[in-house]
Amino acid sequence: MVENRLNEMHKIFSKDGEVDILVGIPSFNNAQTIEYVIKQAANGLEENFPKMRGIIVVSDGNSTDKTREIAESVSLPKNVDRIVTTYTGIPGKGSAIKLILQIAEKLNCKALAFLDADLRSVTSEWIRLLIQPIFEGVQFVAPRYSRYKYDGTITNQIAYPFTLTLFGYKIRQPIGGDFGLSKELIQLLLKTPLWNTESVPRFGIDITITFTALANNMNVGEAYLGVKVHDVKDPAAHLGPMFKQVVGALFYNAYLYENIWKNIVHVFEPKIFKGKIEETRPQPFNVNIKAMEETFVNGFNEKREMLKSVLPEQIFELLGNCVKELRIKVEDWAKISFNFLRYFKYCSQNLREDVLDAYRICWLGRVATYVKESLDMSDEEAEEKVNNEALTFMKLKPYLLSIWG
Repeated sequence: MVENRLNEMHKIFSKDGEVDILVGIPSFNNAQTIEYVIKQAANGLEENFPKMRGIIVVSDGNSTDKTREIAESVSLPKNVDRIVTTYTGIPGKGSAIKLILQIAEKLNCKALAFLDADLRSVTSEWIRLLIQPIFEGVQFVAPRYSRYKYDGTITNQIAYPFTLTLFGYKIRQPIGGDFGLSKELIQLLLKTPLWNTESVPRFGIDITITFTALANNMNVGEAYLGVKVHDVKDPAAHLGPMFKQVVGALFYNAYLYENIWKNIVHVFEPKIFKGKIEETRPQPFNVNIKAMEETFVNGFNEKREMLKSVLPEQIFELLGNCVKELRIKVEDWAKISFNFLRYFKYCSQNLREDVLDAYRICWLGRVATYVKESLDMSDEEAEEKVNNEALTFMKLKPYLLSIWG
């Protein structure tokens, strides 16, 4: 069924020549923002690539609001086409993106940009910054945002430090969602065996895109996009399923590419592409430190046996002291994290969700520590702290290699 639909799309959109640029928007119940995102994408194509043929693809997860209807009714410039479709398979962002990748391959697109459907800050300039480097030989463009110091807690404490540790690249937003991809990366992603995991068809897709590019030694860059305004989530209340999907995918990717990252010891700075981005301050919001600490303490007691299984005796005792002190220092956090990565590799499939639950409890303790340590910091000072802590992870890579086996 999917193949028939792709063939039909190919007939429709190849009759007047190849599609040069595709902007893919995975969506689910985004009626409040989808029109704005589509309009900015269309304006970006018209303003920056007027002589190229562009198409916007909305890959929807059976939204129950008016997302699809609104997406189909948005007025577009004459050089911009659209496809609004519903993906099949496991419900999740990754499944939506997989269909977009299949369409991009079928239409032989030269460059692909992904935009999150809940964006409130995207501008037409984002399209230029994500796409233009692809035509200049860059194969993967990651976003770089100006974010509030407590936004992106999975990124700051796990995804960014692990990306730097494993592959040596300071890709600041490896799960940012707004990416630029080359034809080569599209093809590699469609071939990854990780579509068969439980996490990549969901929120694990973003880290998979980043790790696939880095593991294949692609020419990578970052696009500075300014402030990202989107649906903010409290780590203590909203990020349980997302955490397990992102971290599970990160771990699966780490195992897939272990023979590559074991040999990487240097730090690389990607080229940053900048444009006409209005500089604004990210909006602050509250996080519930008490709730995070309570979950950390209670979870440690509830998951004690699981944590004993995951962590060597010395590291388990270290974690116990962290619980007593309500503080996980970054050096301790790196060692705890590396042991979770190692254990996840060897444990049985039916234990993996419990292992990720136990790691999430530790993560909340680490996030609470970071929040307390940065209360009096500006966003810029907190950003420097996050960068230094990621480098601490990298410095402890010999420890990871020593326990890896």
